[in-house]
Amino acid sequence: MQSKTIILPESLTAENSRVLLQNCRKALQRGPLLLDGKSLKYMDYSGDAFFALLADTSEKSGYKLTLSHFNDDIKFHLQHLKKPKIPPKNKDNQNFLERLGENTILVARSVAKIFVLLNTCIYWSLYGHFDKGKSKFGGTAKQINRLGAEAMGICFLMVALICFTMALQSSFMLKAVGGGSYLASGLGYLIFAEISPLLTTIILAGRSGSSIAAEVANMSVCEEVKALKAMAISPVQYLVVPRFIAMTICTPILSFCAGIAGCLAGFLIAFFFFDISFANYFQEIRDGIPPILFLKSTVKAVVFGWLITMISCHKGLTAVGGADAVGHATTSSVVISISSIIVADCAFSFAFY
Repeated sequence: MQSKTIILPESLTAENSRVLLQNCRKALQRGPLLLDGKSLKYMDYSGDAFFALLADTSEKSGYKLTLSHFNDDIKFHLQHLKKPKIPPKNKDNQNFLERLGENTILVARSVAKIFVLLNTCIYWSLYGHFDKGKSKFGGTAKQINRLGAEAMGICFLMVALICFTMALQSSFMLKAVGGGSYLASGLGYLIFAEISPLLTTIILAGRSGSSIAAEVANMSVCEEVKALKAMAISPVQYLVVPRFIAMTICTPILSFCAGIAGCLAGFLIAFFFFDISFANYFQEIRDGIPPILFLKSTVKAVVFGWLITMISCHKGLTAVGGADAVGHATTSSVVISISSIIVADCAFSFAFY
């Protein structure tokens, strides 16, 4: 490959070295570079940085940097120019405040990236249909089936068992004070206000969230995400948006249906312990639950579903390495998703109730 030649000016100072460095770096990233210094007579401290940075760029790009026609004084100076080596940061010597600050910065950057990813998904979901530059991708129905429909069994079973246990334990105290008639209304309120959205999304974080993180992380490790970018395809539009829409649709539906399953499990306790009929049981639930509670439960379920999707996709897209990176991304996505859901649930408790 033929080298590109750049003739240096008479003086290399801080005023002109910045633009010249940018041009030389661009040329060196495309191929070999020849710097002609026949006109160069003077350079200040910025000249040392100029040649040191060019040497570093040549080392990283793999293309040769050649210097020619320099006078003896500058040639002697460049021969004795040493590239400073920055020692690696030793984390063992960090104190508590340094580690706290570093972790805080990492968390803040991750939150900012997740927030940007959420805004991008909302744009492509709502206004992207009117964008002429949008590529026509499908897969939303497939993701609804994989992330939502296939998780119905485990969600309904777990919520029903938890509600059955709560109703059984509550029945002893209610029976002792003669408050068996309050079992249905109290249990129904608790199920739709807290248990069904929280427990359903925690199960989805372990089941569907881990699936999203593992799949996307595997694509990142195998450089399939880079291949999408090389073909001018947005990874967010192609990978994240279908899963975002699917979780937005599935999470509130699963939460509501899981609440119905929990109420049916509680009916068994009401029937066998308090002889409450089916009609009276669900009439008490209907009277004890205000309609606005269903809206609050839906909002909570949607937000929790967004947290699962965004965190899992972010961990998958930022995975770097080999097979261990996929496992690490999957594990961290589940842990962070569940923790974020619980924190968000505490915030909703103060805001809604």
